[in-house]
Amino acid sequence: MIESEDSMMEMVYEAVPNILSVRWADELSVESARFFQTIVTLFTVIQEKQAANLIISSGKPSGGVLTEDIINHFILNIPHTPLKRIAMLESPDYLWDSNLYQVINLLIVNYQLPIEIEVVKDESAARKWFSQSAKA
Repeated sequence: MIESEDSMMEMVYEAVPNILSVRWADELSVESARFFQTIVTLFTVIQEKQAANLIISSGKPSGGVLTEDIINHFILNIPHTPLKRIAMLESPDYLWDSNLYQVINLLIVNYQLPIEIEVVKDESAARKWFSQSAKA
């Protein structure tokens, strides 16, 4: 298990079962330059670890919408990742969950990526979904 933490984002990678978990600080605005830097770091770690499973926990987002820079970074990077499954943990902000889900799902569909995405209640549900998907 490899852990990485800064004041705005925490990442934990487990080689077995190849899961990268990411969690952002509640006070981090989605529209901030700092959030964009955490997205850059996230994609770097996904590539370095060859992570197939990603758990996203946005906590209680402090507002904002995904910026054009962030969406462009996703467009340029997600097709070149080893990701197979992305589990988003439900947050208290339905609009944020929906916004992030729609952006990622649109990329998956448009680029015909072999990635599945689900919104799940908690980390336990994410891990269960990952193991069921891997067996299918």
